Amino acid sequence: MDDNNTPLSSPNPLTPKNCFLEQAGKFFDDYKPKKLRLVEEWSPRTPSIFDIPEIVHKILDYAAIQNDNSPQELAPLRRKPLSYNHALLIHGNKRLAEESMKIDTSKDYNCTNVLYNCLFVNKLFNSVANEILGKRFYFEDGHKLKTFVQNVPKSVNFKPTDFKLYKMFHLTNECLQPVLYSLQFQNLQTIEVFMCPRFLPTPEMFEYGQNIKKIVICGSKCLDDDYLIMISTKCPNLEVLDIRGCELVTDSGIYHIGKNCHKLTSINLGRKSKGHLITDAGVSTLVKNNVNLDTVGLAGCHITDKTLWDLTTYCNYSIQRISVNSCPLVTNQSIPLILHANYLPLLNVLEIRFTKVDNLKPIIEFKRRQEFNGVSILIEMCEALSFKMRQQELELDKSISERIFNDIQDWANDSDDGDTSYLTLLSSRSSGRSSRVTSSTS
Repeated sequence: MDDNNTPLSSPNPLTPKNCFLEQAGKFFDDYKPKKLRLVEEWSPRTPSIFDIPEIVHKILDYAAIQNDNSPQELAPLRRKPLSYNHALLIHGNKRLAEESMKIDTSKDYNCTNVLYNCLFVNKLFNSVANEILGKRFYFEDGHKLKTFVQNVPKSVNFKPTDFKLYKMFHLTNECLQPVLYSLQFQNLQTIEVFMCPRFLPTPEMFEYGQNIKKIVICGSKCLDDDYLIMISTKCPNLEVLDIRGCELVTDSGIYHIGKNCHKLTSINLGRKSKGHLITDAGVSTLVKNNVNLDTVGLAGCHITDKTLWDLTTYCNYSIQRISVNSCPLVTNQSIPLILHANYLPLLNVLEIRFTKVDNLKPIIEFKRRQEFNGVSILIEMCEALSFKMRQQELELDKSISERIFNDIQDWANDSDDGDTSYLTLLSSRSSGRSSRVTSSTS
């Protein structure tokens, strides 16, 4: 619609020509421009180390290692004495004996994980922390594991290198079945199931068994020979095998482990009952095929002196720790003779509680030789053996003192000891004086 009465622009009042410029000139007459200057020199922003993924990954990886709350094998410390008299025999004085009886050898594990706090820093920390947490599948609380199983997203795929479950006495394989779809085991290297008697790692976990180097399954009521045979065929590169308290295992399973796994450095087959199921038949085969063994735990097994001689023959220069506690068939025909011949030069821990070994003199001499060479050695004995060892140490010290005294006495009283006799010395002195007098008179 055309409107001829509408102006093309907004009406403005008429002003004289150049009126605005004249007024503006009067306004700016008193204004003097100031010289501009930079307050700060501009420079490109340097990124923080916490913005660099590689550095953040290193930091969190180190934090995970430093704050690892999973149970670890402790250093070889002396066990708690069986009684106060036993402590006196070990330490020699009342103060140390009383202190040793008060020591709590159990270890409290810290359940907190510093990586969980890192999840809330920023997106980069969250991403890296999730990646590291996914490498270590570890639970020691059944309620937390149940919550995780119920809430884990189906889209998340964990690729753990470590799979660890600790003291969950009621855990079964059915409880963990829902979470297996989110776990991929191609990077798995360590399996530790400690005191979870009703749970066994599933066969899917051994699909890439050639990468697995450490298996710890302690106190299981399910692990048997068939399971060990499966492990032996799928884990040829296994280095550590700890199956303490697995009382269904017999020589058959140990034999197959020895036949198929030749890279073992540490084995622990200790048990408190049914020791007759593990004998020389299985252990000797394992020892002969694993010459790099440094730790051997056979507590409660019915092995004989033959197994210990096999250890000396095939693993002489690698063995560092031996435990034959409560092995009823171990006698003086192995350990005392082996140590007297100065075999096992790297041995630093020897546990012989409740055995038939009572010839302790070679063990005492071996311990003193090792300490003289700068090797600290720990020898664990029961109260009866500790009493015998203290007696034999005193007898050995007495015999050494007597030999030293007799040697000094023989040297002092020997007429043909290589020194000039007293009479010959006097005659030589008198002849020397007479010769000097003759020369002076002449």
